Amino acid sequence: MSEQTGAAEERHASWLELFFDLTVVAAAAQISHRLHGAETIGQVAICAAMFYAVWSVWTATSVYANVAGERTRRRTVLWTMLGIGVMAAAAPGVWPGLLPEHEASELSARASGDTRTIAFTIAFLLCRGLASRSASSDGKVIGFWPATQGVTAAPWVVALVVKPETAYWLWLGGIAADLLFSVMGARNPKAMEQRADSIRRDQDKQQRRDRLFYRLPFGRPDDVPVQPPLISMAKVERGHLDERLGLFVIIVLGEALAQVVAADTALEWDWRVVLASLAAFWLLVELWQLTTLYGFTPAPRSTTPLQPWAALLAHLGVTGAIVAMAAGLGGLIAESGEHPETKERWYLFGGLALYCAISGVAGVIGRVRLRWFLGWQLPCLLAAVLIAVLGHGLPGWALAALAAVVPTWLAGYTRLVKR
Repeated sequence: MSEQTGAAEERHASWLELFFDLTVVAAAAQISHRLHGAETIGQVAICAAMFYAVWSVWTATSVYANVAGERTRRRTVLWTMLGIGVMAAAAPGVWPGLLPEHEASELSARASGDTRTIAFTIAFLLCRGLASRSASSDGKVIGFWPATQGVTAAPWVVALVVKPETAYWLWLGGIAADLLFSVMGARNPKAMEQRADSIRRDQDKQQRRDRLFYRLPFGRPDDVPVQPPLISMAKVERGHLDERLGLFVIIVLGEALAQVVAADTALEWDWRVVLASLAAFWLLVELWQLTTLYGFTPAPRSTTPLQPWAALLAHLGVTGAIVAMAAGLGGLIAESGEHPETKERWYLFGGLALYCAISGVAGVIGRVRLRWFLGWQLPCLLAAVLIAVLGHGLPGWALAALAAVVPTWLAGYTRLVKR
């Protein structure tokens, strides 16, 4: 555990934080629906960028609450909830030039897509700014995830005045800069500490000068201005952070289950639809079980936990993979008796492959036994990749059943060890 990790005090998510999480359900639903209708790489990239924007706002606010504890400003969290709600409502119409033709025509008949793009961008920047301002006002430097206290706003603003085909490259550039800033800062804690020490010394000198000035004959001690708290390095409450990240995964799994239910409501229930739906339900149950067994990183627990910055990157990948799987499941159930579109298969098994790949990275860092890699993780990863590439001849119900086998096998390691 790093020096920045604080003493393990038992602290759980507050009612305010749980209420805040509910807005993510609406955002995940809208982005998953948009992803299901995507037809080109550019449309998929926009969906990924929108998911990162929502995830980064949630992460910045949750990290701020983790550091602030009881000092968390309720007004900040509630305003951020409103911002995520705006982002969720705007998601279906962001960059109408990159929407499928039928969706773009429906949007133009209802409202201007450009307005929704502006609303999404402004809401994102304001929410990130709220988290940054609140964290800074407490006098804390959040070295384990510096993006909490800043955002690369220029690419998002410039993207509003260029063509959609160029705009999503600017969004992706802003995301890359955001992640690079956080990872490089977190991996160099000494530089962050030196910066914090330098700011703290300057603050201390200024406060001494203020006190000396107001002791002079023409000054009064009562006139000394209220000084901000001295800058210090924030310490992460690791138990609370792990709980918050795990709850986010459960929320995204719940949205995936809602996609399955929504698909079932519009279909006639024959044996293929029932089998595909049961397999999808079992798949989500097994993903939930892996979360309860291992936490938000799908690898066995060990004595070498991920550093906070690495845990946040893994969390981004895991939740993004589940959103992709949710989009794929909705399409597979609708075409359970036919050969689904290629994109539905890739969403489902590409998401599973990403999930298994992240489990492998977490396992390497956590020094999991070799038999877990050879007997469970690698077979699951290879199966997901092979079915994504070669499964075009299989009907939807068969693909759903095969998808359910992958996490079942991955979770079988713990069952075997217990025996």
